[in-house]
Amino acid sequence: MALSPPQDDSTPAGKLRTDARYGARLPGVEAELSGPDDTSSTRLFRAFLNAMWLHRQLMFKTLLAHGAHPGQVLCLRLLAGNDGISQRDLAQMLHVARPTVTRMLQVMEKAGSVARKPDPVDQRLTRVYLTPAGRDQERELSAVALEYVDQTIGALPEADRCELTRLLDELADTFARVLAAAAEQSNEHEHPAAAGAHPTCRETGVAG
Repeated sequence: MALSPPQDDSTPAGKLRTDARYGARLPGVEAELSGPDDTSSTRLFRAFLNAMWLHRQLMFKTLLAHGAHPGQVLCLRLLAGNDGISQRDLAQMLHVARPTVTRMLQVMEKAGSVARKPDPVDQRLTRVYLTPAGRDQERELSAVALEYVDQTIGALPEADRCELTRLLDELADTFARVLAAAAEQSNEHEHPAAAGAHPTCRETGVAG
C-alpha cells in the first residue's frame, strides 16, 4: 500500500503549506516561532513539531483508510496481550479518562471487535474481550502499522535511524526530568508543611 501525502482542509484549497526545502509545513508554525531570537534550538523545535504534525496527519489518513482510529489500534493491541482486562485498567493503560474509553468501546462493540462482560466476582467491574473479528482486525492493523513505519522511518539510512533514536531517547529523558521537577514543585506548593515550610503569623492568625 502506498502512503499518500495528507491534505489539510484548514489551509486554502485544502493544501498544505510547502517550500522547496521542507515540503509540507505545519500551518502557522513559521510565523509563530521564527523571529530575531531564532536559534538552533527553536529551528529544531519547529522541525520537531512539523514532523510530529505530519506524522499525525498521515497516520490518521492511513488508519481511516482501514476503518480505524489510532486510539482503537492501541486499544486492540493492548487487548491482544491483556484479554479480559477491566475497563478501568484499560483506561489507565491508555492514559485517557474512563468516559473516553467507554465511548470508544461502545463503537468497537457495535462493530463487533470487542465484547464487554461483567466481572463474575466483582459486579462493579466490566471486563473487555477481543472477539474473533477483533483479533483479525488487530492482526491486519498491526501489519498496516509495520508497513507505515517501513515506508516512513524506514526510508532513513540505518545510521541516521540509530542516531535519531539516540537523540530522541535523550530528549525523552529531558522531558521526563522536567516533568518530575514540575510535579515535585507543584506538590510543594500544595503541601508546604510537608516540604518543610512553616506558616507565617498572618497564616496562623497569631500577631507578630
